[in-house]
Amino acid sequence: MGTYLPCLREFEKNLLKEFSTTIEKRTNPIIAIGGFSGTGKDTVARFVQEYFELKSQISLKIIGAGDFVRKIAIESGWEEKNLDEFMKHVQTTKDREFAVKVDIEIEKNALKTALLEGGIFIGRMAPFAIGSNGITIWLEVAARVIAHRISRDPNRSEFGMNEEELINRIQSRDKTDGERLEQIYGVSFRDKKYFDLTLRNEGYSLDALETEIEKLLDAKFHPEHGDKDDAT
Repeated sequence: MGTYLPCLREFEKNLLKEFSTTIEKRTNPIIAIGGFSGTGKDTVARFVQEYFELKSQISLKIIGAGDFVRKIAIESGWEEKNLDEFMKHVQTTKDREFAVKVDIEIEKNALKTALLEGGIFIGRMAPFAIGSNGITIWLEVAARVIAHRISRDPNRSEFGMNEEELINRIQSRDKTDGERLEQIYGVSFRDKKYFDLTLRNEGYSLDALETEIEKLLDAKFHPEHGDKDDAT
């Protein structure tokens, strides 16, 4: 089936045709980790990376949407020193056609890189772009938990913000972003059929979270160590 995004199917078809030999020879697995901001995607990505280093002696790159932004910005005529301005422009521009184009280009780059090189891909749309080409993990966390986490993280712009205000902002942002992305891509974040594993992250300690991820990866890549039925 491949990608779950209708707008990428023709692009994927062309990739499979043009790079068939490279794709067939690729040995690195593909893992896609999705979820809204603050759900723990980076933490899970590091678990996945460590898993393959320990069990398969494979070093997988962790790749986020930001890794493709520089390329897209330069192609759009922006200078590298102005990347932050470029992202702000994408988020606030009234030129909806341009913003949609950037969104889709990010997912095209993710899909192409995944098929050619493999790796661990992070982003809201990553599991949808990768589709059945890899393993898809979706993370969910209640807004109150996200607010508690990021208001105490000095690396976040929301550090020190009132948690009630932050909860309202997160809920509003996720609703708006979800509706916008569903309109652009024609898929629903609420449809769990797209994911090999869905985790409500706040219900797990880090050890328990790692155990759930390991069960899934064992079932998919090392079946002698796991039961597939327990992993999804």
